[in-house]
Amino acid sequence: MSNRPIDYIFIEGPDCSGKTTLYERIHKKTNYRWNIQDRSALSMLVHAKYYGRDEFRHVEQLRKEINNLNNLMVILLPPWEVISHRFAKRGDDIQNFVSLQKIYNIFEEAVNELKSFPNVIVLNNEIDETTVDYLVNTFRSYETPSTLELQSACMQSCAAKENLENLGMNFTLYDDGSFDDIDEGDLLYEEEVDYYQEIMLTLKKKINDERLGNNEYDRKETKYSRRFIYNSETCISLAHFLYRDEGLDCKFFLRSSNVKDTLYYDLNFMKYMASEVYKTIGAQGTFCRMNFVINSGHILIEEE
Repeated sequence: MSNRPIDYIFIEGPDCSGKTTLYERIHKKTNYRWNIQDRSALSMLVHAKYYGRDEFRHVEQLRKEINNLNNLMVILLPPWEVISHRFAKRGDDIQNFVSLQKIYNIFEEAVNELKSFPNVIVLNNEIDETTVDYLVNTFRSYETPSTLELQSACMQSCAAKENLENLGMNFTLYDDGSFDDIDEGDLLYEEEVDYYQEIMLTLKKKINDERLGNNEYDRKETKYSRRFIYNSETCISLAHFLYRDEGLDCKFFLRSSNVKDTLYYDLNFMKYMASEVYKTIGAQGTFCRMNFVINSGHILIEEE
């Protein structure tokens, strides 16, 4: 099964919500397995709202952070009574109860907007050992998603948007070269089988021509070529394969994807494309990195 490494785990929430405690307990339990960041663009946006600053760049950065499905965000929002009790004990040189509650309320609004995204976890309870165990287990399982789980995450991201369309979702997978989670039966999906076969014929011809020197340079390309590429105006718009000694880098760009009906099959097929190029150019013994960008992911609503 392909591996999806976690880029960042963002711990978010208002002051006194337990971020530092959670941060330290996860690191202690996992021996610093993941990159955990105290606060993200969400805090920048919350404070921009509070102080009346321009919000645009923070909104855009937050969108990028959440649309990268190699990131996870944990938002801590225990009851206000818990926050105020902790604040009374700790105090602060900048905040007071009034400002803290206003910021708490802005975080509440943010939670209502973000809680439906697949890589956002909202915790309303105080941190205990059960909570830490739950998060660690969730993070570990997040790193090994099936193709169906990847499709489900993209569907959830689109469903979280009012118009059921999300722009710029992306994620990166790594494979050791076994590609054992490809379902070859699903390559024969009736709605797409001819499309997939056409892409593979085009790609294989391109690679073969380049290696034979059938190009504008009359130059025989090696496996290190930068010219192993498929592009079109169809939904799978670009696939670029670049081999270096450490492994095969595959970049896939979908200009559009019906995430509910076809994305699962497209992801399975693109993994198959990567595996075929991996074998064709002789990349065995190295890893394969696959980056997927879904420029317009959408859920189509059937008209009655």
